[in-house]
Amino acid sequence: MNKPLLDEPEISVVVINYNGQDYLEELLSSLSHQTFHNYELILVDNASNDNSLATVRSLYPNCQTIEQKTNLGFSRAANLGARRAKGKFLAFLNPDLKLDPNWLGKLVDCAISDPRIAAVASKMLLYDDPSKLNGVGGMMNYLGYTWDRGMFETDCGQYDQTEEVLFASAGAALFRRSMFLEAGGFDEHFFMYHEDVDLCWRLWLFGNRVVTAPQAVAIHHFSGSTQMSKGMQWRELMGERHNIRTLLKNYQLPNLIPALIRLILLPQPWRRKIYQFQNFLWNFWLLPNTLQARRQIMRKRIRNDQDLSHLIVESKDVPITL
Repeated sequence: MNKPLLDEPEISVVVINYNGQDYLEELLSSLSHQTFHNYELILVDNASNDNSLATVRSLYPNCQTIEQKTNLGFSRAANLGARRAKGKFLAFLNPDLKLDPNWLGKLVDCAISDPRIAAVASKMLLYDDPSKLNGVGGMMNYLGYTWDRGMFETDCGQYDQTEEVLFASAGAALFRRSMFLEAGGFDEHFFMYHEDVDLCWRLWLFGNRVVTAPQAVAIHHFSGSTQMSKGMQWRELMGERHNIRTLLKNYQLPNLIPALIRLILLPQPWRRKIYQFQNFLWNFWLLPNTLQARRQIMRKRIRNDQDLSHLIVESKDVPITL
């Protein structure tokens, strides 16, 4: 068990739920068995039509619940929870997880080791086969496509050292609340997916760090909360739509223009190119808002693209082996 810190920070654990009844009891049970106890629990429910809220209110009456009448998506719900939170740190969780008892304590230990750390990524294992990785932090190529480090690899300890990564998967990550809010939180135009990439990229640009805490282990039902209703193609297309906006906001022009051109010219099946065209149309419609956000980021950034070159892979490929 972790020894209490002399000045133990308070953590706000924010669970974003949509029809997660099948998973919530296991998640909250594992959270109740954490060795780190100084936290508050907030659940934001995105208009679930199962018995999620009744289950939580019955079993965990100390959990603060924020009930929505419509599905806000992940970003807006997470920002809502962050504004309600009182802690120095924010721990965001999807419902389809089971946490190691040391999960929260190890994230906190890592975060307080350096005041420049803005976000900490967990080690995530696959629930169906915990010997394999779901990922340990995330990386990005120059086109903005992202992946979880080590996804589907057998966990042999190859990622067990704390390292800098471009982003921490917000499904099980810790953020320093002051830096989260200063950076603007998650982009609320992103319904789901890529919001963590966009935010962590901004955190890097503003002079902060994002690192991994491999001893903070979360076991994940891969796409358990979205795969049943939406499918992987929807997830991929939603991610690309948001990726384009992220590039427009965060890249400097010498990298932005080639990246967009190479995205357009990327060889893909014709049906996939139609979806990509629709994603560009979505971004064209949002362009005035995107350019406004870009101007704000460019004024605040203290790092240039070259400073982050060690986190952005110069390849059009995504290195994941099934």
